[in-house]
Amino acid sequence: HACRFDIGKFQLVHHTRYEPRYNPLPLQIGTHTIVPRDSALYLGIIVDRRFRWREPVQAAVPKGTAAVLAISRLSRPMFGLPHQYARHLYKAVVCPKVEYGLAVWYTPVRRSEGCKRAQGSVGIANRISRIQRLASLMIAGSFRSTSTVFLDYHAALLPTELRLNLAAHSAAARLASLPD
Repeated sequence: HACRFDIGKFQLVHHTRYEPRYNPLPLQIGTHTIVPRDSALYLGIIVDRRFRWREPVQAAVPKGTAAVLAISRLSRPMFGLPHQYARHLYKAVVCPKVEYGLAVWYTPVRRSEGCKRAQGSVGIANRISRIQRLASLMIAGSFRSTSTVFLDYHAALLPTELRLNLAAHSAAARLASLPD
């Protein structure tokens, strides 16, 4: 289509986990110099040079928290949206915002037989569960001291770990069904 790329928007990331070899050099294209960075934004997903996936989660948690707090301002106990609509808003707005790119940066949490510790992205699930706890408190209209398990049950929400595992599984199934 004879489109020209804007060289000023180019990003350069040298991907390696081997620190002794990390020697980033700038790239010169015409009069533009592209300086290597530690992370880049690609299709809305932050990719760091070591593929550690901390930055996408650090960006998703404040977005989700802000969205839940905005929904909570719409649904007050005495006036505003009924709680069932607040749950629909949470599922339709907050969950996709937090789970964008989940198939890239999330490893499903699993518990093996005879092993006490869970494996996978447990820390990510814990950070995202804080957002769901805020939403559950708002939807159920409960006290802050209420258990998260009871909050999720009364708010009719899946536990965070299961919801994230389900989203990762459905993303993998969609990818597997694509033609070669």
